[in-house]
Amino acid sequence: MLQVVLCDDNPMDIKACAGKIRACAKKNQMEIQLSCFTSAEALLCEICEFKRHVDILYLDIIMDKTNGMEAAQALRDSGSYAQIVFLTNCPDYMAQAFDVHAVQYLLKGRITDSQFEQVFLRAVKQVNRQKEELFICEFNSVMTSIPFRCITFFEVMNREILLHHMESKDPIRFYGIMGQLEADLASKDFLRIHRSYLVHLPYIAKFGKRMLVLKNKTELPIGGIYMDKVKRAFSDYISRNYIYYP
Repeated sequence: MLQVVLCDDNPMDIKACAGKIRACAKKNQMEIQLSCFTSAEALLCEICEFKRHVDILYLDIIMDKTNGMEAAQALRDSGSYAQIVFLTNCPDYMAQAFDVHAVQYLLKGRITDSQFEQVFLRAVKQVNRQKEELFICEFNSVMTSIPFRCITFFEVMNREILLHHMESKDPIRFYGIMGQLEADLASKDFLRIHRSYLVHLPYIAKFGKRMLVLKNKTELPIGGIYMDKVKRAFSDYISRNYIYYP
């Protein structure tokens, strides 16, 4: 059963959004448990302090005290991997939505029921991918598994590959060949940016002249022969995974 949460300080908007969510779930024969909060503080207490599991979170932005973007960042900092859909009257925070790995940024009153359903199904698909996909490797006879969603980039160092991830500052080591790893992960949004680096596209924050910056502030060089390919691939990733309805 999908755990869906809605946080908005406007009771009428909560009622309207909750109705749309239930209609999407019923139409697509999905079982959900829907919970509603009228403040970001109550939401954060439930998730961060009481460790409430959330699969999909619909989040308003302009609220009293803690706004939705601040709440989303606090959730990510606490380790939550909920699929976040911003549903707001304010268009000003759209760029920041990428920093917290939001599924979508929607403006209230400007989205059709069909578009709402499309975003709901996209979030469900992401939840299912998270539950199913693990990267498994071995080093010194020790097997390690980690969700793909946590991996930021791979780095080759001599005969070892270092797996950098969000669970710890210490990388996971294993033996491998970068070219083979690149081929194996091409369908999972990993891209070679340098002879020594394979990056997970969702974690790219911005580009520099010959480098890129990840969302955790890590800076990585881009090889000259890779630059055009990297930018095209990132643009394609954004087009495939984010839809903005103005």
